[in-house]
Amino acid sequence: MRRIALTVRADAVEDVLDRLLPLLPQGVHPADVDDGVELAIYGGDVPGDRLEALVGDALVAIDEQDAPDDPRERRRRFGRTWEVGGRFVVRPPEAPESSGALPELVIDSPAGAFGTGAHPTTRMCLELLLDLEPAGGFADLGCGAGLLAIAAAALGYRPVFAVDHEARSVEATRRNAERNGVEVEVLQLDLLDVTPPPAPTLAANVPPAVHRALAKRLAPAVIHVIASGVANTAVEDMLAVYGAAGFDPIDERGGAWRAVLLERRR
Repeated sequence: MRRIALTVRADAVEDVLDRLLPLLPQGVHPADVDDGVELAIYGGDVPGDRLEALVGDALVAIDEQDAPDDPRERRRRFGRTWEVGGRFVVRPPEAPESSGALPELVIDSPAGAFGTGAHPTTRMCLELLLDLEPAGGFADLGCGAGLLAIAAAALGYRPVFAVDHEARSVEATRRNAERNGVEVEVLQLDLLDVTPPPAPTLAANVPPAVHRALAKRLAPAVIHVIASGVANTAVEDMLAVYGAAGFDPIDERGGAWRAVLLERRR
């Protein structure tokens, strides 16, 4: 299998993905790197020079090499270990253990579930979560592989819920919670149709349409919402729907992708 890694400027990721994804039904694997965002592509019929042309002047670097066919071996070779906020180290199970100076969160995604920390939105949400004092329950909406829910449980939130509409994400989160020795109640629900759990703190790393539905259904018990999953161009619309629900932004992270911490008005 061929692996093509395109490193692009962080401020151009949204435009680049708009050009690439229609040609890449297998998707891309984004990861923050020192000089931008790496978009890794496995297999497919689009040659590297064609991808390079599509990226244009947003391209920082391109690397092509053979990769193992086995997904676990690919994650072992190319999976990234990263530190967040001086509080945790996050790694896939195939990566070597860290030095032990910080507690580890080991997150696997055997069926390709989102939310492992590879995407910048997940990382930004976790950074914002670390800035809050744990108080009561937490709900990870659109949990993917469950990193945010598992981190919340490790930080001391109780109870912790994780919600996703995909069966593979629900299964990945259950397994990852067990792997990390934390208690998380995992629910398969469609957030377009149901009211989310009434936890004081929510993280919603979801598309704009889901934010619009969620904002109308937030229980009075919800105090903080960590909202992400949207590109920079969609942030104002997202803030407007939460503003109408009584929430104001108090902190944020990001560039091309954004994450915002919102607090209920007193």
